[in-house]
Amino acid sequence: MSNHLTMPLDGRALIFDALPLDRESFAPFGDVIQNPQPQLHPSVASHRDSSELPFQGLVANQGSAIKYQHVSRMINLYDQAPSGRPGIAVMNMFVCAARQLVRSSELGQLSPGRDREQRPAGADEPRPISRNDQDLFFPVSVLERHPYTTQTFTPLTADPNKRFLVIVAPSLPPSPADQLLPVPNRKPTSRGLPDLSRLRAFLATSEQAVTYGAGTWHAPMVALGPADTALDFLVIQFANGEAIEDCQEVYLSSPMTPSLEPAKVKSDSGSVSGPKAQPDANPYEALIKLGNDEPARIQAIYATHRTKRNAQQREKFLASDYSGLAIDPVLLRLENPEIEPGFKDTRNCLVFWARPPDHVIKLACHLQHLLKTAAPDLWLMPPHRMHMTTLEVTHSRTPDEISDLVSRIRPAIPALTNVTYTHRSRLVKPIISYDLSAVAVSFLPAAWERVLSPTLRVRRHGEHVSASLGDGCTYHHLRRDVYDLLQTTGVEVDSRYVLPSAHITLGRYLTQRDHDTPEKRAVWIRTIEEINKWLETEVWHNDHGEFVGEWMVGQERGLEARSGTLWYGGGRTLMGGEGF
Repeated sequence: MSNHLTMPLDGRALIFDALPLDRESFAPFGDVIQNPQPQLHPSVASHRDSSELPFQGLVANQGSAIKYQHVSRMINLYDQAPSGRPGIAVMNMFVCAARQLVRSSELGQLSPGRDREQRPAGADEPRPISRNDQDLFFPVSVLERHPYTTQTFTPLTADPNKRFLVIVAPSLPPSPADQLLPVPNRKPTSRGLPDLSRLRAFLATSEQAVTYGAGTWHAPMVALGPADTALDFLVIQFANGEAIEDCQEVYLSSPMTPSLEPAKVKSDSGSVSGPKAQPDANPYEALIKLGNDEPARIQAIYATHRTKRNAQQREKFLASDYSGLAIDPVLLRLENPEIEPGFKDTRNCLVFWARPPDHVIKLACHLQHLLKTAAPDLWLMPPHRMHMTTLEVTHSRTPDEISDLVSRIRPAIPALTNVTYTHRSRLVKPIISYDLSAVAVSFLPAAWERVLSPTLRVRRHGEHVSASLGDGCTYHHLRRDVYDLLQTTGVEVDSRYVLPSAHITLGRYLTQRDHDTPEKRAVWIRTIEEINKWLETEVWHNDHGEFVGEWMVGQERGLEARSGTLWYGGGRTLMGGEGF
């Protein structure tokens, strides 16, 4: 669930003063734990009225100790987590290396070309920075939060000179950009990315511990001190092993700047990628060059990608430390309105889809039926919503932003949706591809395999039309050409789909029940592998069987220009291209 986001804040690089950490100032973000009366010795307290002690203090241990009660509250909200997995108390030790600070003269190197402004804590408006070269700064590059749990850091040191920075930020109002981040359905945690304009920094001593409130955005711990030194912390929190429920991260595009890129949400996106394109280049051209513009090599790249990815996911499902499925929090709420009444998916997108012809839909529905035998609770993509994303223009935008983009590309939409009428690329060799969030049927670009579809004649309104019917122009070439056509409109493409993959999503997981034991997960993997064996032996090369595994993109339907809330096959059609 990685989303490409920007939070420009007028292009400024904000700078904040670190203030001494105290309980009152930190209260909006959590608790500060320290001896409230360090000058008071237990031997003296034993002769005083305990009602005079803060935190309902009591004299304990036969008069040899003072017990301050409930100095911080541990919160466990995992009963509201979409996965349904309970949170358990965990205690970890962090050995934090001392972070190096930079001088004010170095700030220009961190944020070239920006107007740097300073905002002291509590100020309403930033003012121009005025510093000397002896001032020290820490560049903030990442913020994280734990939506379902508090997190307490306690330094383990007897050195009173040890210090650390505590950096926190409140949340912005909810927006389409953060819709994929699951949060409890009641406070204290609420949706929203970090509000960088209200970031606060505090300087803590080793005599202080700090508890981050559930859902509080904060920087990873920043220990201070000479190089090659470290500060040890005991960290107490709850966790359930679901990455996106345990920790959510946002990375800043460059230190000391508020531009976000991409909002990194811990998820099961895998690590297999395609060749890297040069900046501003057509991202699909790199793979074509890597494959020497040869269909067989391009097919091999697609095949390698899906084979390696399936192998990676197989290991995750069967691992002894299996961490659970990545439940889609948005779909879960849409399918179960009682979780959050009135919830709506507000992530608007603009895409060009390839719609499968009837014989591919028939095959996909049969695959869904087979998968259901091993995972009865699997959510299935409705047949009328099945699609393959040929080009995603943008995603996670507001309706007004999408409307503006549609108006800009509208003159090119007819050419884009009808490109498959003359550029006829084939897809072959379907198999089931899967990960911890979804399952799909994926295809490979054809490379001169025997044609299984009926002979296709190319005529429009009685006139002969020149069309590419061979496999020299693969599906990856089609993706490249659609990208180039879109670029002529001047609209920048912001797509998540550039990997060597051609797939239709068949289903998603909404519960852990079908996979909550090693035996069930083994059955799931065995079912998928048996389906893939059947596809390879009975479907790939069979033109007389019940199912056909070939797809001529554009057959029956051209590409569809679609906008709106499209994540699960919804939205509206702007224009559909002519089929053949």
